[in-house]
Amino acid sequence: MTDPDVARVKEVFEQWAMYDAVVRCDYMRHAELARALGEWAAAFGRPLSIVDLGCSDAWLATHAFRTANVEHYVGVDLAESSIERAHGNLAIWPGRVELVCGNLADVLAKRPAASANVVLASYSLHHFSTTDKLKLVGEIVRLLVPGGAFLWSDAVRDDDESRDEYIDRLTHVMSHDWTGLTVKQRERGVTHVRTSDYPETKSWMLEHVEAAGFRPGATFLADEFFDGWAFVKP
Repeated sequence: MTDPDVARVKEVFEQWAMYDAVVRCDYMRHAELARALGEWAAAFGRPLSIVDLGCSDAWLATHAFRTANVEHYVGVDLAESSIERAHGNLAIWPGRVELVCGNLADVLAKRPAASANVVLASYSLHHFSTTDKLKLVGEIVRLLVPGGAFLWSDAVRDDDESRDEYIDRLTHVMSHDWTGLTVKQRERGVTHVRTSDYPETKSWMLEHVEAAGFRPGATFLADEFFDGWAFVKP
C-alpha cells in the first residue's frame, strides 16, 4: 500500500471513528430518534417501502425499523464508504435492499413517482441551499404514495436566529461538551459545521413542507439544536 493509500484509509477510519462516537454518546439524539421512529412505524401499521436520503451506514434505519415489516429499503448516500458500511448493517433485510451512491437530488429525480411510502431524511437536507431544499421537498412529494410519510429530522434554527448565530451556538457546545470525541475530532466537526451546514428555521420548514402538499404530523424530536417531524402526503 502506497503512502497516499495509507493516508486515505486513515482518513476514512478517523471519520468513522468520529461518527461512531457521536452516535455512541448520543450528541445528536440518535437513540431518541430510533425509539420514536420505531414507535411511529408500529402506529403506521403498513409494510414499509423506504427511501433513506443520506443513509450513512444505515444505523438509524436499522435501529428504528428493526422490528417493523420492511418490504423494501433504498439507501442513498454520496460517500462510497457509507455504502460499504451500510451493506453490513442491512443484512437484517436480505433481498430487500438497494443501495445507491450518488447525489441525493440526482438520485431522487430518477426514482419513479409513487414508489415509496416512507422517505427518511435524517441530518442530510441541511447541507443543501434553501432553493435546493425546496426542490428536494417537491421531489419527495412526487416519490411518495398518497398516505405516505416524510420523516425529517435535522438541524433547526430558532425563528429569530441567523445561520451564524446558530452555528456559533452549536459549535460552542461541540467544542466544550462533546468530550466523547478527541480534540482533533471536535475541531474537524466544528470545521464541517461552519463550512457545510445551512439549517433553516422551524417556521420555514413547517411552512414550506405544508405548502408543498404535506399535512403536518407528529413531532418525534424536539431538542435545543435538532427537531424531527412526520409529514403525511394526503
